[in-house]
Amino acid sequence: MDTLAHTSGRLKVASLFSGCGVLDYGLTQAGHEIILQTEANHMAREVLAARFQGICQPRDPAMVETLPPDTDLLAASVMCAELEGSWRESWSKDSVASKLKQVLRLMKSRPVPWVLVEASTALLESDGEGVPIICDLVSEFERLGYRWAHRTIAAAAFGVPDIRPRVLLLGSRHGDPRDVLLTEDAGKMTSFDPPGPDTQQAFIFNRQPDGRIRVFSDFVEGFHPSAGSCVLMPGGGLCALEVHDAERLQGLPPGWTLTSRPPAPGTPVDNTPRWGALAASLGCVPALQWIGSRLGQPYKHKHDGSGHQFEAPITVPWPPAAYNVGHGRCSVMVSPFPRTMGSLPTLGGFVSSGMMGHSDAGMVTKEMALECVKALRGAGWQPPPQLIAIEVAAEAAISAAA
Repeated sequence: MDTLAHTSGRLKVASLFSGCGVLDYGLTQAGHEIILQTEANHMAREVLAARFQGICQPRDPAMVETLPPDTDLLAASVMCAELEGSWRESWSKDSVASKLKQVLRLMKSRPVPWVLVEASTALLESDGEGVPIICDLVSEFERLGYRWAHRTIAAAAFGVPDIRPRVLLLGSRHGDPRDVLLTEDAGKMTSFDPPGPDTQQAFIFNRQPDGRIRVFSDFVEGFHPSAGSCVLMPGGGLCALEVHDAERLQGLPPGWTLTSRPPAPGTPVDNTPRWGALAASLGCVPALQWIGSRLGQPYKHKHDGSGHQFEAPITVPWPPAAYNVGHGRCSVMVSPFPRTMGSLPTLGGFVSSGMMGHSDAGMVTKEMALECVKALRGAGWQPPPQLIAIEVAAEAAISAAA
C-alpha cells in the first residue's frame, strides 16, 4: 500500500462530505475511481445515487469504522461547513472542526498514502482562541506522520468566473505534497477592477442564506446557489438564474443535478432539490480535476525547496501557502492561479439565462426587480438603462394594483 508505484496513476478514492459530487466528479475526470462517499444532505444524496451508482454511500463518516483496505486517497470537502467555536470546543457536528476530526479519525483507523482537504479560506483565519484551525489540523497531520502542503486557489484560474480563493491541503505519508501542489504558478492574473462605464456588463443578484442580495458584475466572489437569484445580461432583460447556470458556476455539466426525466416543456417544475444539492457542495470541478491529474503523476515535477521558515509553530496571520515535509513549517510565495488564462472568464459569456427563451425558475416578480435595483444602488453601482426601465415599469404596475 505504501509503495510509490501503488499510488501513481489511477487512485481509489474515499470521499467524505461529498455534497452533490463536485469533488468526486473532478477526480474521476482525472481518471481516478470513487469507492466510498458520505453525505447527509438528502437532496445531494439523490444526485450521488444517480451519478455514482453501485458505490457505498453512508450518510455520515461516523458510520464508517475504517476505510476500505485499497484506499489510496482520502478526500474531504468542508466548503459548506460552519465555522463556529474553536478546534477544541466545536458545538456542532456540522462545524469545520468536527468534520475535520472525522477525517483524522479515519486517517488513524487506516493510514492512507494521500489525504486531500478542500476548505474555505476561513480555515486560515483565527478562531476564538486566536489560533487558526489549520494550525491544529496540520499538527495532527504531523503527529500521524504525514508531510503536508497547502495553497489557496481561485476557480478563475480554471475557466470559472469566480475569484474567491479556496484552500487545498494535501498530505502524504511517502511523497512530497509540494511536488503536486506548489510547482505550478502563473503569478498574478488579470486585474479585477470593474470595467469602465462604456463597457456592457452582466450582473448577478445572488440571494444569500440570510436573505440579503449580493451583487456581482462580470465575475462572482463566492456564489451561493439559490433559487432567489437573478441575472441581468449585457443585452438587457432581467430573468431568474437557471439551475443549469448555477451548475456551470461550479464547473458541472448542465443537468448534473437532474435525478429524473425532465418534464414536458411548459410543465411547472420544482427545482428546490436541485438548488439544495448544489448548495451542499460549493466546489469547482476543473480545479479538482487539476489536482487529480497532478496526483496521477505525483513525482513528475519537483519543488525547488524555496520557502521561509516559520518564526513560531503558531503563526497569525497564517500564510496562504505553506508546507512541512519534515524539516519544519515554511511559508511559500505562490499565487492563487496555478495556470495561466488568456483572460479572466466573465459572466457575460458564461451564463445563458435569458438566451434560451425561457427560465426554469419562472419570471422575476415586480418586487424582486425592485429589490435588485435597490441592491445594485446599495453596492455603489448606477443601474443600467434597461434595469431602470424595469424599475419604472414595476413601480407603475405596483401603483396601479394598489
